[in-house]
Amino acid sequence: MAKRASKKAAASRRARGQYKTRVLSGRSPRGREWDPARPPAMAAAVPEVNEPRPYTSRYPIPDKEFQSLKNAAPKAKLLKVTAARIKDSAKKKDELSARAMAPSVLAAGLEPAAAPVGSANFAGITATGWIPPDCTMAVGPQHVLLSVNSSMAIYGKTGGAPAMQRTLTQWFSNVVQGMTIFDPKALYDQHAGRWVLLAVGIQKTPKRSVFLLSVSATANPLGQWRNYSLNAMVDGGTATNNWADYPALGVDNHALYVTANMFQFDGGFQYAKIRVIPKAGPYSGGTAPFFDFVRMKNANNSLAFTVQPCHTFGAPQLQYFVNSLFPSGNVLTIWRVTNPTTAPVLTRQQVTVSPYSLPPNAEQSGGPPPLNTGDVRVIHAVFRGDSIWTAFTTAHNWGGASNRASVQWCQIRAAVPALVQQGVFGTGAFHYFYPASCPDNNGNMVMVFSRSGAGGFGSILYTGRRSTDPLGTLQASTILKSGVAHYTALDSGGRNRWGDYNGVAADPANSRLIWFYSEFASAVNTWATWVGSSFF
Repeated sequence: MAKRASKKAAASRRARGQYKTRVLSGRSPRGREWDPARPPAMAAAVPEVNEPRPYTSRYPIPDKEFQSLKNAAPKAKLLKVTAARIKDSAKKKDELSARAMAPSVLAAGLEPAAAPVGSANFAGITATGWIPPDCTMAVGPQHVLLSVNSSMAIYGKTGGAPAMQRTLTQWFSNVVQGMTIFDPKALYDQHAGRWVLLAVGIQKTPKRSVFLLSVSATANPLGQWRNYSLNAMVDGGTATNNWADYPALGVDNHALYVTANMFQFDGGFQYAKIRVIPKAGPYSGGTAPFFDFVRMKNANNSLAFTVQPCHTFGAPQLQYFVNSLFPSGNVLTIWRVTNPTTAPVLTRQQVTVSPYSLPPNAEQSGGPPPLNTGDVRVIHAVFRGDSIWTAFTTAHNWGGASNRASVQWCQIRAAVPALVQQGVFGTGAFHYFYPASCPDNNGNMVMVFSRSGAGGFGSILYTGRRSTDPLGTLQASTILKSGVAHYTALDSGGRNRWGDYNGVAADPANSRLIWFYSEFASAVNTWATWVGSSFF
């Protein structure tokens, strides 16, 4: 009888769109003081390690299945824009913005309007020898922190030479040695005036996987920090044979939120993990107790993949997360964590959006190989006002013989949740991919993305919208930095690696200013990075 009642209660929760799972608690050692201006002597001598990642597929489906779907993406059957717009687009080669009202898509031409006003514009970190760069950034009152695989640097807001630059191996040398350190993420916690840098570390012999967390002691990024090595192979206090990949970092006024895709050593995808870290511990340099949620499932019973935590502005008293279905779908899963500092509770609902599917890879000037455009995973998420803003890459047909990688973006009213607006942005002449969006304090939004096509090299562009613009539309894009050369950087799987994500951040000292950070093809087979900012 009790079992039947339990099943009935679970069915009732599903009917209400809710989801609950057991929370697992754990604890880390105290933070270790790190002064980047005076690093220990051993830091300079610690060699970088870059071992291949030990998985059979980096996706929640077998690699062969993913490659088959990816190869079919250019010709997959998709909704097309109207014949009138196809003809007009062929003449003008202009960008199109497909205004979408779920579950159907209404495509319409984008009438050029005043694009976001450019502000900062300066060079970032140059090629480090790693692929892909994985650009991330954080912006504080006076500084900009940039990180890529596998270095970080701190700049003034006008650019120029960095005030400080270190490899991630050097940065975390006081807590780990001999590990491959990769996939950095960074943010400035405007709630507490602290900088936060995250990366993951892995070692195959002996097996180790850690979340590497670094927190500044003050609002000055050139001062002292505290470093933590958090065991990623435990779910709470339970040991596993899993390692963390593709981490993400979020914050609200109570806690830091770390997520990752967990893979079995030399095996496949197991589940996504959410780690809740109340800020009191790491912000004081003490131990960092944490809570883990694992094995989250979407409403269709598929395992959640790449769950993105929001960078939260304001104090909604709960933290939001979002993920897409994989490898295609027409819903986004919205997760909520309440009571993050004492007894976290995780619930789930979903929002219907326009259909999305794996994007084709992007041609580049000079011919093959195409640039890898990734997949449909959500790359970045921000909660501000009453809304979650997010974007990802999808396939779309703008009227040509084949589909193009395009940007799909959404604004979701979080409390309901309900779709406020969405759109697909791109053109038949180019591929648009790896978007990252962020709203300002007035409801305007700026978005950075990568672009390439048969008529251009890998470049950095940005677009945006005023809060008063017609729903579902973006303004004409602006080139931040044009690629100047053909790019080939094949990994062991034969992918011409680009991405895997771009950086975007709101300026805490100027509520209208949004910063962004991405890569471009700076020379033959060489990437470099560039920083920009913009406002409405």
